[in-house]
Formats: sequence, C-alpha cells, structure tokens
Amino acid sequence: MSDVFSNVSQVAKRPSVYQSESIQQKPSTEERDGLTRLNQILGSDQPLRDNVPRGFYLNIKI
Repeated sequence: MSDVFSNVSQVAKRPSVYQSESIQQKPSTEERDGLTRLNQILGSDQPLRDNVPRGFYLNIKI
C-alpha cells in the first residue's frame, strides 16, 4: 500500500518553474484614481462599510 502512495507523490510533483503569463502595462487614470481613493479609505483607520455595492471601494477591470 505504501508503494502506491510513493508512486502517486512522484507523479503529482510539478516543476516549480510554472508561472502565469502577464502583460506589463501602465495603469489607466481610473485605476490610479481608484487605488488612491482606496488607500485613503484604508489609511483612515475606520472599518470598511459592508452594506455597499460591488465595486464601491475599487472598481477596475482585469
């Protein structure tokens, strides 16, 4: 039984060189303004409201 698990662990190992591809681009004005606003809100040491619509604090497209 232990032989089965040792074989599985060898098969399940993947190289650690896998990385997702990414595109380097400059953030848009809307993204920069949204991140600035979010940083100001988070820096105020006040808890975030939980009754706000999606995208209220940061609304960017990925």
